[in-house]
Amino acid sequence: MDIKIIFFDIDGTLKSFHNDGLTPGVIQALRQVQQRGIKIFIATGRAPYMMPHFDGVDFDGYLCFNGGYSYTKERVLYHNALDKQDIEQLIHNAKIMGEDVLVAGVKEMSATGLNKALEDYMSFAKLKITNYGDKHLQNVLDHDVYQLMVGTKEEQDAELLRGIKNLKVTRWWDCACDIVDKDCSKSQGISHVLEAYGYDRENVMAFGDGGNDMDMLAYAGMGVAMGNAKEKVKACANYVTDSVDDDGVVTALKHFHII
Repeated sequence: MDIKIIFFDIDGTLKSFHNDGLTPGVIQALRQVQQRGIKIFIATGRAPYMMPHFDGVDFDGYLCFNGGYSYTKERVLYHNALDKQDIEQLIHNAKIMGEDVLVAGVKEMSATGLNKALEDYMSFAKLKITNYGDKHLQNVLDHDVYQLMVGTKEEQDAELLRGIKNLKVTRWWDCACDIVDKDCSKSQGISHVLEAYGYDRENVMAFGDGGNDMDMLAYAGMGVAMGNAKEKVKACANYVTDSVDDDGVVTALKHFHII
């Protein structure tokens, strides 16, 4: 196994939902991985400005918006903005359903309004949206938008996407969803990162726990599901490690002699 790059989901994978930061064991493991010359990337549904900073770890790059935008400190590796007409239609559908919509660009986000489901969704990232409304929302909509977020459940997906051609729903939480380009996924985003570095799928290890990690785990040469993941997520992986609360990332890295 010739691993050259590792992608990590954040919440439920690198860190517990109960903790703000990483455990000392995970920090040490990530630093050991880099010392071996292996690149480490975050792979998340978050926007760049929602990315947490972890003291003691300097990631080589980030894959955001569930694969729609990836970058390093030096350059943007890939970007895939949403169709403007579909954005307008989804906001219209959500309004009929009585739902608010978060609209995320690369530099900022806005919202049609904030209900409790969306406030709870943002709380996972320790982010509170205070600047929104028609004028601010339009300013965000005038630029490229990479993700929409709505506080709906899976049984409402068809209604939310009515009349929409180029978007799809992805989710890692039961009470809210991310809407991205229909061709967007963490695996697709990874493929563009690999192209930039000249790596192959066999050079990839990926860690995840949520529904939006399933394609990434299946795509990677070595997909690792966390012990706290649902069974459908574990089924996509090559290996199931310990729970995030038991530093499952460290367990797997040791099991495969990465560290």
